[in-house]
Amino acid sequence: MIGALEDARLVVCVGPGGVGKTTLAAALAVEGAARGRRVALLTIDPARRLADALGGGALDDRLRRVPMEGVAGTLDAAMLETKASYDALIERIAADPVARARILENRVYQAFSRTLARSHAYVAMERLHDVLAERAHDLVVLDTPPTRSALDILDAPGRLLAFLDERVLGAFVRSSSEPRGAAAWLRARGSAALLRLFGVLAGDSVAGELAGFFEVFFHLRRGFAERAARVQRELMSASTAFVLVSAPEATHLDDASYLRDGLLARGVPLRAYLFNRAFLPGEDGAPLGPGAAYDAEAMLDAAWPDAGFARERALATIAAARALREALALENQALDRAMRAFCPEAGAAQLLRFPTLAEEPTSIPALRALLARATPL
Repeated sequence: MIGALEDARLVVCVGPGGVGKTTLAAALAVEGAARGRRVALLTIDPARRLADALGGGALDDRLRRVPMEGVAGTLDAAMLETKASYDALIERIAADPVARARILENRVYQAFSRTLARSHAYVAMERLHDVLAERAHDLVVLDTPPTRSALDILDAPGRLLAFLDERVLGAFVRSSSEPRGAAAWLRARGSAALLRLFGVLAGDSVAGELAGFFEVFFHLRRGFAERAARVQRELMSASTAFVLVSAPEATHLDDASYLRDGLLARGVPLRAYLFNRAFLPGEDGAPLGPGAAYDAEAMLDAAWPDAGFARERALATIAAARALREALALENQALDRAMRAFCPEAGAAQLLRFPTLAEEPTSIPALRALLARATPL
């Protein structure tokens, strides 16, 4: 496990798309289990790469045990799919079958749970709350969607609390026990006028569904608000570690800078910067550096002292290979400069880089091997 994350209870992996963030999140979870911890790995990345990284097993909203041999800990993993995860949430929180059916059959709820851009962030917040509240795991690794969506997840508890404020949500709903004073009358008249306008624009049937949707959430608001507040505290807790994963190319670093600045602006420090596909390794696995080419010409002299034309061809091949190695070493240096320029004020955060591999890890041993090949920046 990366040193900066040893004492973390929740590790949140954020970063641009296409940089191997899900793979590194899986590697962190696997290594935590190998070190004897009870680990839960949640991915809310819609690209669905987590199952591949863990060997191809089926994953869904439910935590499922990942087979691992010869380790002291355990690893459970789940992959959130927005609609299925929302339905599972309603099954958990709506105890009354009639109320549950009313929610699941509501067309506004169905649209919300499938299509709204931020609905994924809300259900992720709820799923994270459930896993943390169960306390069946001493490490939770959360793999987030790319870039801006990760900030949505961080902001989701506060947004939901604002929406569930009785003064906001209550503008659309009036309970039967509510006092019928002037303020209540004005509110009821205002919400009725708004719903009538919506009915003109979208039809009375949809307006009625919208009213039913707000009513459902009004009566469930206390539970949602309590869970959102708890998640907000957990995300800002000292036991939570945010990890930024990126690749050193300029386009990825530009996206990562938006995320880094957004986290810091919210008062969220980064524990580690992980740069994937950040160097080309030499024979020893370390980053290939200038002048690192072995003295192949001397070896050739010893092996083929009188090889004639064959020796000349071999020398030409060696010269081309040496030139390629030098070019790759210079590329490594350029990547190093880009990464150092990206995080000049990283403070106590750990800076690690991972090699460019011939193929993505798709097994437990390969994930552990990837983490072991990290080198300090």
